[in-house]
Amino acid sequence: MRLLTIISLFILTLPLAAFSQKDTWLRTKVKNADTVLLVSHEVTAGIVIRDSAGRHIPLPKLLNGGKPNYSIFKEQRVLSGAQLDTFIKIFARPFQSRTIEMAKCFMPHHAIFIIKNGKTSYVDICFGCQRFETSKDMQQLYAFDSRKWTELYDFFVKLGFKYELTDE
Repeated sequence: MRLLTIISLFILTLPLAAFSQKDTWLRTKVKNADTVLLVSHEVTAGIVIRDSAGRHIPLPKLLNGGKPNYSIFKEQRVLSGAQLDTFIKIFARPFQSRTIEMAKCFMPHHAIFIIKNGKTSYVDICFGCQRFETSKDMQQLYAFDSRKWTELYDFFVKLGFKYELTDE
């Protein structure tokens, strides 16, 4: 019975151990990037737009030909120096919660682009429902805990982003 209890506790703590590991792959990816670009953008998912005749109008894509779709950007900031260091501390901080909170809206208006040797990785973010989607190479990125969501939101605001973040 005691052995069964020990094995059960071990199995139950495995997921928590995985969540608490440092995302060294992510830290390395961001540090080695040629460009780290934060943007606010037109909505790319979560709503249906129709013209006056009722025909569906497709939403814009975040990428155009594998590159950021600059035509939908509202605001943008390239990170470097102390800003990049602060971003890495926030973005690569390991998951430290026991719960994941999110809603269903997913109407992203912000994104993080990590560009290296012409290859673009991205995280498309909805601060409203606290969900994100990523490029295939970023799919190992785990859910953000509430602290990371708050710090990331505050970081965007501190950088001067207003679109879909403030009442202005």
